[in-house]
Amino acid sequence: MEDFLDRAGALMETAETLSISEEKALSVLWPRSSQELPHTHSAKDLYNDLSRLKKREVDLDLHGVFLSDYYRSKRIPRGFRIRNAPTIGRQNPDFCRKWMNISNKCSLDWMVIVIEEVGRELIQVKKSIQDFELTHVTVLQATPSTEFMLKLQNDIQKYQNDLIRFKRLKVEKVNHDYKYHQVYRWLSGSDTQTCNPTPRIRTQIRKPSLQTGGQHMNDPPRMTNITTTDGRDIGDTSDVDKRITRNTGNIGKPPRQRR
Repeated sequence: MEDFLDRAGALMETAETLSISEEKALSVLWPRSSQELPHTHSAKDLYNDLSRLKKREVDLDLHGVFLSDYYRSKRIPRGFRIRNAPTIGRQNPDFCRKWMNISNKCSLDWMVIVIEEVGRELIQVKKSIQDFELTHVTVLQATPSTEFMLKLQNDIQKYQNDLIRFKRLKVEKVNHDYKYHQVYRWLSGSDTQTCNPTPRIRTQIRKPSLQTGGQHMNDPPRMTNITTTDGRDIGDTSDVDKRITRNTGNIGKPPRQRR
């Protein structure tokens, strides 16, 4: 064993190095490339690729539709609100109004450039779908593929309906914020802008809490089963939604106790 370690260099008292030249590297590479290997696209493979593109198209289109409605109504969704609260001047109503107006202007401008970018990406996705269908037209029109295409249409329609329902729930939350003046919560004396904050867990908890994933039973229900093509709902990028996503895996489990 010691002989092996000695020959392997493990017994060296100094750090030895080895430099591999580009010429040496090229001399040991396989001459063939993976691009030269035969590859056939099955109907299932095409279904998965086309499904991803079409869902992305739905994501972008609905994001642009709902965000445009928000802008027209001059109501800012939670993901676009500036959460910085002033450290001074909270007792001065004129200062607070200026602070809110400037925050509103910034949020609305953000919405405009996002809508513009969504439109640009949507054009690219539509073109990708057209190119994909033209490239694989023979396979897509084959008899085995027709069943996959019918299933694809049904899946995309269901995905769209679920996403519309999810976004309308968000619209209701935004309307609730404006109706009850909860857009900028620091005005009411709250030091946090987090919507529906996760309750703090007390120590020495012995029984499972009546909470699921950070949500209290009295809180309005949160819909977390809608996942877009990039893993999130692109209509709202607030910290609240990120926290909800992390907590969905803990539904039905008691909160972790602090030590």
